Amino acid sequence: MKITGITCSACGAAYEMAEAVSVKGKPGQENCGMCGAVLAQWHEPGLKAFRLVMAAEHRYARVPVPPSPAAAV
Repeated sequence: MKITGITCSACGAAYEMAEAVSVKGKPGQENCGMCGAVLAQWHEPGLKAFRLVMAAEHRYARVPVPPSPAAAV
């Protein structure tokens, strides 16, 4: 089993995707449970399961990267 982190590009909700290597599934897609946007689409017959880890409203806001100290000199 392979586990990957996925973030919804529309609302920022965080998910974990578990992908079975030895079990066959069918092609499909998964939509975000928070906003309905498409999280992932696949055409190969793989079995995938998705789990919401953290909703967007509970995540920290993105902090911009500070400028390099060398740039201030």
